[in-house]
Amino acid sequence: MKKPIGKTALEKRIHAKFYASESGNEPVKEALLELGRPTKNVVGDDIRFVELNWRVDRPYVDRLRSGKGPFQESIFEVRHTVVDIEYRTLFFVYGSIMILVHFFKKTSRKTPKADLDLAWTRMKKWMHKQKEIEQVIRRGKS
Repeated sequence: MKKPIGKTALEKRIHAKFYASESGNEPVKEALLELGRPTKNVVGDDIRFVELNWRVDRPYVDRLRSGKGPFQESIFEVRHTVVDIEYRTLFFVYGSIMILVHFFKKTSRKTPKADLDLAWTRMKKWMHKQKEIEQVIRRGKS
């Protein structure tokens, strides 16, 4: 198990949250539940490590694509190895929230474009919805 390198073990720098589709599905959570143990335990431990030590870098986390627009953040991956099988959780960070948008078994050296594009699309949908919520809150306060 990885040891925290940042603040105390109880202070998270960011907080993980599962991406939910318009219909309420949580694809990362559903994929982990299908795989069961030990995979979901290893993934959970790795994500907690990132929460505690955010801005951790390689070999634990890698930036895959950088955002440049108002509805774009950077897409990162958390790397997981479970019994010699490689898995990846793709996420982005908004404020102090780590949104887990995609999970897959890695079968090639490079992250497949389809997996990265799916994570990117989910991030943009989440960002649009979040910006709408923030506008409603701002209007309510004025």
